[in-house]
Amino acid sequence: MYQITSLFENLPVVSHSRMVNRGYGLWLVWEGRLDDSVTRSLTDFGGMLMSSGDNQAYWFFFSDDVFRVVARLQIWSKLNPMAVFVQLMPATLLVDYNLNLSLNVADEFTTQETALPSEFEVLIHPQLSPDVKAITGLNLQDERLASGLSRSGWLTLAPDQGLGYESLQSWYFVLIPVGSPSDKDFIKGWRAFFSEVQILLQRLGIQYITSEERLILPLKSLSILRTFLKDLLVLIGKVRNLEGDEVTYWPTVMALVPQQGMGFNDDIIRKVSLDWDKLTPDCPHLRYRDAFLLGKEFIVNEVRFGSEQENLDGWCHVSLSKGVEESGSESMEVTISRRVSIGENDDCFYCGMKNHVPSECPSKTLKGFDAKAWKQLAAIDSDKFSEGFNNIDIEMQGKTDVVAEFTKFLQGKSGYENIVTNALFNINAISQLRVLYLVWRCRGKEWPNGIKDIGPEEGEIIWSAFESLSRGDINDADILIKNAMIRFSRSYQPRALMGFIHLELNELDQAAFYWQEAERLSFSPLQQAYFIYLQGRLQEVSGEFGDASNLYKRAFGVCPNWLEPQYRRAICMVKMGFSEQSIGYFENIILKDPYYFNRIAIDPELDRGRLIVLQALGSLWDSAESEAKNVAAGMDTLSTDISQWFEEGHEFAADADKFMERMGRLAKINNYVAYIHLIKGVSKITEEIEKRVEHEIKVINKRIEFFREQLKEIRGEASWFPFPKLLTEFNSDFNYCASKIYWIKTSQLNVAETFRKSQKYLLGIEDRLKKLKSRLVTLRVVRDSTLFVMLLGRNFIWLEVIFLGLALLCIPLLIYYSTHVQSNFLIDIIVKQKWEFQKGLILILSILALAISAFKAAVSFEKKKRELFARGEEGEGD
Repeated sequence: MYQITSLFENLPVVSHSRMVNRGYGLWLVWEGRLDDSVTRSLTDFGGMLMSSGDNQAYWFFFSDDVFRVVARLQIWSKLNPMAVFVQLMPATLLVDYNLNLSLNVADEFTTQETALPSEFEVLIHPQLSPDVKAITGLNLQDERLASGLSRSGWLTLAPDQGLGYESLQSWYFVLIPVGSPSDKDFIKGWRAFFSEVQILLQRLGIQYITSEERLILPLKSLSILRTFLKDLLVLIGKVRNLEGDEVTYWPTVMALVPQQGMGFNDDIIRKVSLDWDKLTPDCPHLRYRDAFLLGKEFIVNEVRFGSEQENLDGWCHVSLSKGVEESGSESMEVTISRRVSIGENDDCFYCGMKNHVPSECPSKTLKGFDAKAWKQLAAIDSDKFSEGFNNIDIEMQGKTDVVAEFTKFLQGKSGYENIVTNALFNINAISQLRVLYLVWRCRGKEWPNGIKDIGPEEGEIIWSAFESLSRGDINDADILIKNAMIRFSRSYQPRALMGFIHLELNELDQAAFYWQEAERLSFSPLQQAYFIYLQGRLQEVSGEFGDASNLYKRAFGVCPNWLEPQYRRAICMVKMGFSEQSIGYFENIILKDPYYFNRIAIDPELDRGRLIVLQALGSLWDSAESEAKNVAAGMDTLSTDISQWFEEGHEFAADADKFMERMGRLAKINNYVAYIHLIKGVSKITEEIEKRVEHEIKVINKRIEFFREQLKEIRGEASWFPFPKLLTEFNSDFNYCASKIYWIKTSQLNVAETFRKSQKYLLGIEDRLKKLKSRLVTLRVVRDSTLFVMLLGRNFIWLEVIFLGLALLCIPLLIYYSTHVQSNFLIDIIVKQKWEFQKGLILILSILALAISAFKAAVSFEKKKRELFARGEEGEGD
C-alpha cells in the first residue's frame, strides 16, 4: 500500500503565508517505471511537482488544465496500457516570504493509502465535478468506493475519445525598447538587437507583429514559453557581454501577459494594467503563477510594485539559474523550408509533402534502397540542415513547377540542398515504389536485413506494369496488372501493384483492399509486415492516426527488429497531439539507430510537435556532444598508445592508423550521428587494442616457450662438441638468445615499452636461432664423426690385440704340429718362410680387425650415442 502521508512529510513548513492560491492537487501512484511522457504532459499543462517518493508523487495545478491533461493521458492509455492511479482533490498553494512553496489540503486526504494500480484510473473528488463538467467532452461516472481512500466519495473520469483536450494556457510576450524612437542611437541599437531577436523567433517558428517599435508575439504553450525565455535570456547575456557577433546592445523592457481573450494586435499593451516605465530592462516580467511553472532552470525575483505583490497575480521577473546559459542545444535547431512544409494538397503518400499529389511525386524517379542518403546527411554539420533548406527556398523562388525543381535537387550531388532533399525523400522510402520492386525480388524473411537478399526478376508482365506506373502511364499499368491477376491468381505481386494504382487514382479504400489481399497471399514475415505497413501509411495520410498506429504496431509485431513502423507510430502520436508521449519512442529508436536523430530533425510531417520533440531530444544531443568532445580530446593519446604498443609497419598498427584517421574526420563534424559513431568507434578501437595486446602477449609467451625448447635442444647438442674453444661466435649467439628469453620471461609484458621491446627481441632471437641451427649442422658432423672414430678406434684396438696374439701364436703352433704330421708342401713353404708369412698374416688380420671394427661401430653408433647423451643428461640433472 502507498500512503500519501509520506509525500506531505517532505513538504516545507510555511508558518506565515505570503501568498495563498486555491487550485487542484493530483496524487499519482504507478507500478514499475513511470513513462516519461506522463511527467512531460503534466509539466507542459502547468503542473508543479511538489513532492515525490517511491512510485508516487503529488502535483499542484493552478487551472482546470489538470482535467484536460489527465483526460489526454487516459485516452493515451487505451493505446499504451499503463498501471497508473490518479486522484484529483482540492488543494491550496502556500508561498512564504522566501518564495518557498508548500501545500495545504484537508485532513481527510492526508491519511489515504492505495494499492498498486492494474490500469490507468482517474478518481475526482465530488467537489470538483462542476469544474470537470464545464469542459466539453468530459463526463463523470458513478461514485467509486475503495478501501484506504477518504469516505467523501470519488467519481471516475470518462472523457470523449474523439476530442484532443489541448491546454488553454496561452500568453502574449511584449518587448518595448527603452528610449526615444527619434534618437539615432536608439534606431541603430534597437534595429541591431531586434535582428537578433528576429532570428530567434524564426528559428522557433514564432509569429510576431511590430507596432511603434514594439514587438508583440504569441506563445501558445508552456514548453514554447520555457524555450523562448531561456533562449532570449541567453541572447541578452551574450549581447551585453559582447559575446555575440558584434551586435549593438539596447535595453528593452519585456513582459508576459495572459491572452484571456485578447486579440493579437497592438491594443494588448494598453489593456495590460502594467506601468511599463517601472519595469527593469532586459528582465522578463510575468505573474508569479506563471513564473512558478517555468521550473528549476529559472529563478523567480521580486519586484516592488506595492501591495499587489501579495497575490499570485502580482508581478515578478525571472532570470536563468546558474549554469543554464551553457546548456542550450543550438545545433538542434532546424528551420524547415516553406516549399517543403507548405502546400495545398494532403500529405503525399510517398514522401509526406503537401506540394504535389502522389502520382507526381519525384520519389518515383529514385532507384534502390540503402543508407547512402543518411550517411551523406550525417557527414555534414547539423547547422547546415537549415542552410540546405534555405537554399531550396532560394533556388525555387519564383518557380511554380515544384516537382521538376525537387527532381533536379535529387539529381544533384554536392550542395547542402541536394543532400537534404535526398534525405527528405528517404524518410518515407518504405512507402515508395522502389521498395516494392525490392520486396518482389527479395529472398529474405524479415526486416530490415532480409531486404538485402535480392534474387532475379521473375514474371515479365508485372515488371512491365511496374515500369508503366513508374513513368506515370496508369492506364497501361492497369491493363497489364489485370492480366497478371488473371494468370497468377494466387500471387501477391499483382495485387500489391494494383494497390499503388488505386492510390494514385485517389481510391484509397480500394488500395487498402488490395494490400490486405497481398498481405493474405504473402508467404514471408517481411512481405506481410510490408503490406501491413502500407495499410498503416494509407490510414496515416487519410488522417486516421489511431488506426494507423495500430497497424504500425502490428507490422512491428511481425518483424520486431524493424524500427520503421515504430518511427511512423511515433509520428502518428505527434500528429494526434501526443508530442510528449512520442518522445520516449523517439529516444528508444535513436538509441538503436542514431540515423533517426537526423531524420526527426528534418521530417516535415513532425511540424505540429517539432519544437517539443527537438527540445526534449536536446538532452541526447548534449550528452553525445559532451562525450564526443571528451573522446576527441583523448584521441591523440590513443594514437600515441598505438604507436607505443606496435612497431611501424605492424599489421594491426597500419589498420588502426587508418581507423584513427576516419575518427579524426568524424571529430570535426558537429552532427549527432558523427558523435555516436566517434564514441562507439574509439571505444571499439580501444577494446581492439586491448584484445590485440592480450593476444600478442599470449603469442609472445608461446613463442618464448618454443624458442626456449629449441635453445635447450641446441645446448644439448652443442655440449658434446669435442673442441669447445672453437665455439666463440656460437656461444655469443647462444648467450644472446638465453639472456633475451630470460628478460622477456621475467618482464611485465602489459607495459607498452616492454611489449615493444619483447617483439623486437623476438625477431633477434629468431634470427640468432636460425644461425645457431645452421652452425649446429657442422657441429653435429664433427661431433658424430669424432664419436664414430672413437668407437671405431676402441673396437679396432681390442681386435688388433686379439688378432696380433693369434698371429704370434700361429707360427710356433704350426711348427710344433708339423713334426707330428707327414711332410706337406704347403706347410714346408710356410715353415721355410715363416717370417714373411707372419708379416702377411698380421697385415691381413689388421685389415680384418679394421673392417670388423667399422662394421660394429656403424651398427652400434646410434645406440651408443643415445646412451652416452642420456647419461650426460642424467649427470646434468643430478
